[in-house]
Amino acid sequence: MMAETAEEISRKPEIRKELQRATGEKCSEAVKARGRDKLWFLVHALVLAGCVAAYVILGWKLIPLPQSTLSVVWRILRGTALIVIVLAIARAISVYALGRIEDPSTRFTLQRIMHLVVALGIAVIAVSIIFVNWYAALAAFAFGQLSLGLRSKRR
Repeated sequence: MMAETAEEISRKPEIRKELQRATGEKCSEAVKARGRDKLWFLVHALVLAGCVAAYVILGWKLIPLPQSTLSVVWRILRGTALIVIVLAIARAISVYALGRIEDPSTRFTLQRIMHLVVALGIAVIAVSIIFVNWYAALAAFAFGQLSLGLRSKRR
């Protein structure tokens, strides 16, 4: 049995990775999107294009709708487009930025944080769709909570 030379040892992928990490060299390989990720990007683009097309068609008044219905539909289309953009950005970050992280626990934690931020962003967009003036709705909710809190302290 012959001992391996330093050159043979340095060709092994796990040794090469540790040598790169120890010397501070940057990994030159690019992250590639899988077929499933490309499909999701295509779906996001198609839904966004559908929202834009519907918005333009409604703006040209090709479909006669009352103004109150039209404003609600426009809000829904804008909200849907914003949600799709947020989801597409999150997918791109997940594939291209978090895909470069080799440590599974770090990658998992960052994905969970990203999912939280995306969920909060979608919640803000949904509240903006439902309430035209959501600042007033938030203030009314806060005032209601405050009055309930003060009422319970009196008893």
